[in-house]
Amino acid sequence: MRALIWAAALFVTGCSASFWEMNPPTRITIEPAAAARLRIDRVEVRSSYYDPPDGFSRAFGPAFTARTDACLAGETPATATVFVHALDRGSDLSDGRLSGSVDVKDAAGRVLARFPVTVELSPIPDDVDARRRAVGEAFAAAACAELTGR
Repeated sequence: MRALIWAAALFVTGCSASFWEMNPPTRITIEPAAAARLRIDRVEVRSSYYDPPDGFSRAFGPAFTARTDACLAGETPATATVFVHALDRGSDLSDGRLSGSVDVKDAAGRVLARFPVTVELSPIPDDVDARRRAVGEAFAAAACAELTGR
């Protein structure tokens, strides 16, 4: 029985790694005029380690929304699903570089835009929540640039 469990675990981990290597996320673009009609009213943070809301999400989400409010002030509500690669939510984020992707979805859950994001953070004091907010602002700035073309 143990051998069967080990074989299944190896199969699943092997398949999942090769699946993502073979099938990278597809970039989906949206016209800047259509993006201008959007307003990010909800942010979902995903990572490969842990997805439920936590301290990282509570700091990241409001910072992301506050920054996108300046560039996406339309009337149509949208959800930003932000996937941060290799995010250790318990870390102090001191390495300064994170990459991931952003999906912008309409109220029905259809993906309107999808794009990769890589951010470099300048050194931030020892406040972990400040670093989490900085990551949210940096991802939002990249989203604004991608969606509005500025």
